[in-house]
Amino acid sequence: MMGSFRRRVVVGLMLVAGCAWLPAWGWAQVVDKGKSALPEGYSCSLCHTKGGELWSEGTPLAVEKDLVGDVHWQKGLRCHDCHGGSPKLEGFKNHRNDPGFRHLRLRADIPAFCGRCHSNIEYMRQYAPSARTDQEAEYWTSGHGKHLKASTEGKNAVVDRAVATCVDCHGGHGILAVKDSGCGVYRTRVASTCARCHSDEKRMAGRTYRGRPLGHQQYEQWRQSVHGQALMEKGDLSAATCNNCHGNHGAMPPGVVSVANACGTCHGKISKLFAETRMKHKFEQVALPGCATCHGNHLIRHPTDEMLGIESGAVCSKCHNPDNPQYGATVAGAEAARTIRSGLDKLRREIDEAKDKIREAERLGMEVRGPRFDLRQAFDALTNARTEVHSFSPGPAEKALDQGLKVTSSVKTRADEALREHAYRRVWLAASLLPILLVVGLLLLTIRSLGPPAASHRPE
Repeated sequence: MMGSFRRRVVVGLMLVAGCAWLPAWGWAQVVDKGKSALPEGYSCSLCHTKGGELWSEGTPLAVEKDLVGDVHWQKGLRCHDCHGGSPKLEGFKNHRNDPGFRHLRLRADIPAFCGRCHSNIEYMRQYAPSARTDQEAEYWTSGHGKHLKASTEGKNAVVDRAVATCVDCHGGHGILAVKDSGCGVYRTRVASTCARCHSDEKRMAGRTYRGRPLGHQQYEQWRQSVHGQALMEKGDLSAATCNNCHGNHGAMPPGVVSVANACGTCHGKISKLFAETRMKHKFEQVALPGCATCHGNHLIRHPTDEMLGIESGAVCSKCHNPDNPQYGATVAGAEAARTIRSGLDKLRREIDEAKDKIREAERLGMEVRGPRFDLRQAFDALTNARTEVHSFSPGPAEKALDQGLKVTSSVKTRADEALREHAYRRVWLAASLLPILLVVGLLLLTIRSLGPPAASHRPE
């Protein structure tokens, strides 16, 4: 009993001490973070809460509807933390007459409005110690930021209202955390958020980047690409979407000489191979964008062996065409492409033959789990050879192909042995049946020669 009483006293003292510290936290933190209610006497309640004295259906913002799920609201921030002005009725003034109220009349003011907190590392550390505080600075380096700034300069400047700012991607009120699946910049929603502007033909009309039209079909192309299908249909959250290649706040298309580096953030081995080849410098000299030259940019299809070679439809044939070479492409390059393609086709055929033999042996009931397991090494060798294609030299690819051919040869030999063993078993089974049938036949003849058994006579 005494122990229980002491615990209650200690808990009570802790609660009292905690309440004594509340005023020092500030008004925003005292408010229950999970509720929509504002403190009593809060000036914004007059207009922006249903039931407020000046509330009307035409009010552009309602706390109960627009702010309850907002990440800032959940952290304890309230209207005045962003917009300024007096939170109390005693000091309240009409927004137009209040010099302390932060208006957002111009889109060009939005980055600085958000950056007031998000660029302050000491302030942000209170809520997220690892949060970046360079988003505003990055934004002004982006294509959006540069265009917005350019549209505000000059005496007769007309601000481009169609340029994206913070609120176009994150929202104005009701902003969700980036990790929230309902957020516009959540992994699976980034592309559709970008598409709100970049798929709008009217909005994108006349817009250019380095003298080239930006177009409006990027989202549709990405959605059909190997990246879009992996992310949206297979749920692979590691698949590339817009910001993986273009960046987040500092969004810009990668330059001609940096495309391979952008792709290399995911495809590291291929990027390293390409960086060590002479082809990289050749591409840069004639202003070809590295990886995108062969694979495309937004509509990136799943790579196949048919892309390699100089046959009609192959990627290499676009430049290494003996009849009409482009960008200084050489005959030696065409021969290298032909050699590698021939090797890939040969290994693929050998793998198919080995698989067929293994399946036949399994159908006949033979034990071939070992060869089937070893055949994986041939698949690995084929994948490695396809990767080595990016060295643009037959040597590394042929080395990988040779390793795969050795494996398939061994697997086919073992599968053939299993098939031969099955054939031997059938022969020996047939051979063993002959004496068995002979013995059975002799037994039957003997039994028949004995005749019926004599009847036994018992005394009455």
